[in-house]
Amino acid sequence: MGPNGSGKSTLLRLVSTELPSPLGSLTLFDGVHGRSLREVRRRIGIVQDTPVHVDDLTGMENGLLFAEFYGLPSGESAKALEALFTSLDLDDALQVPTREYSYGMKKKLLVAQALVHDPKMLILDEPALGLDPPSRETLLRILKERSQKGVCSLLATNEPALAQATATAVVLLHEGEVVAHGSSSELLAKVGGATRIEVHVTGPPVVAPGQKYKTNTSATAGLPATTSDLEGLPADILSIQRLPGRLIAESSSGPDVIPQLASAILGAGMNIQRI
Repeated sequence: MGPNGSGKSTLLRLVSTELPSPLGSLTLFDGVHGRSLREVRRRIGIVQDTPVHVDDLTGMENGLLFAEFYGLPSGESAKALEALFTSLDLDDALQVPTREYSYGMKKKLLVAQALVHDPKMLILDEPALGLDPPSRETLLRILKERSQKGVCSLLATNEPALAQATATAVVLLHEGEVVAHGSSSELLAKVGGATRIEVHVTGPPVVAPGQKYKTNTSATAGLPATTSDLEGLPADILSIQRLPGRLIAESSSGPDVIPQLASAILGAGMNIQRI
């Protein structure tokens, strides 16, 4: 965990062997496969923060392409992909070109591609960002199922609620340094958890797409100053993030702030479809 620019993605790229380690050493899988970089990579599945697909190919064809990278026979990988698509609620989109996929469907396809070769480690960079609640629940279910099968998941996020729902241990990063680490319950109790409130809206943008804005002095350090478009926000709202068709707010005091949050959004000229 950590704010933007803290080094989360860089750490994941180091662990995935995408980047060489400039200092020190990195041991994976008890060093058993340390002599073969290719063998190490075949034991890792990666879910990047942005979709990586060939838009003209179907979901199945994209999955088979990734399976080929891992050296899997086409018959074996096709069966694995069919099972994964069903588990991810994507079975109706198996033969649909990915250019017709929604953002959430593309994120779930990333998960299928990362799991097709049955990896021992799963690396995920902001996997829940931009997902609607059903897709988010599907992701959490998949992670828990894999954990029960002995798969280690390394996840980068700045959402305390996601860390609390998935992690057994948490590492806090700041400017490339580890500033705290421990069990998820201990560490999140220290930093304070946040409740995620998702508001589906129409109307003019309140903040720049994808950007988080600090809304009070106790919010996470390193975020930009608040926008003046939202006035009257309660102090318990830590940040607001604009995504296509919705705003995501982080509250330090649970859902009790929803009436004041809704009033501020309506006052900015936006229409609320649902919360």
